Amino acid sequence: MQTVLNATDVRANFGGFIDTIVREKPQAIKRNRDVIMAFSKQQMKELLSVYELTFEYEQDEDDRYAGSIEQIEDLVADAQSLDELRIELARQLVEYAIEYEDNYLRYYNTPNRHKHAPYVLRVLLEDDIKAVARMFHA
Repeated sequence: MQTVLNATDVRANFGGFIDTIVREKPQAIKRNRDVIMAFSKQQMKELLSVYELTFEYEQDEDDRYAGSIEQIEDLVADAQSLDELRIELARQLVEYAIEYEDNYLRYYNTPNRHKHAPYVLRVLLEDDIKAVARMFHA
């Protein structure tokens, strides 16, 4: 990144810093040896949109649907219809994303959960269950 802002300068003009991120571009900030990136919510949603969620499902002999999310294999659900299955998987995914965020250091550093981080961040940026359900591709 070409321009890295000093944390002291950012603190002195925090409003301008936020305006630049929201209206112009992401920003990098350095404090001591640490460098962080700041993005607007919309920028993050666009960056994370490449992390697509695929759900797989089967219909049993009782005409119920059972399914799971390919990228987050621990989440499984069943429902009367495909739409209900999609909503139930989205509900479980939101619960998982909140749990992941609450325990981020542990989950992010666990080998089988580390790869879930961008999907979790993408889910946490959505406003409701229906928006999360629309993220799924069958």
